[in-house]
Amino acid sequence: METQELLYVTCRSCSSQVPTGLPLTGAVYEIPLEQPHKLTCPNCGDVATYTKAQFHILAAPTKR
Repeated sequence: METQELLYVTCRSCSSQVPTGLPLTGAVYEIPLEQPHKLTCPNCGDVATYTKAQFHILAAPTKR
């Protein structure tokens, strides 16, 4: 079974990648663009509100 890729935001305080808990599926397209999502950065503990416009996937690691 294939694992679903998660969506992330970039923490405004420390620039760490914060998982939104939302998988990249068709259901994400149904979320209103400006709907707020309150997230806590696991790195610095900052709590901030983000919108779908700020969601992104992580770049795949490059093979050497």
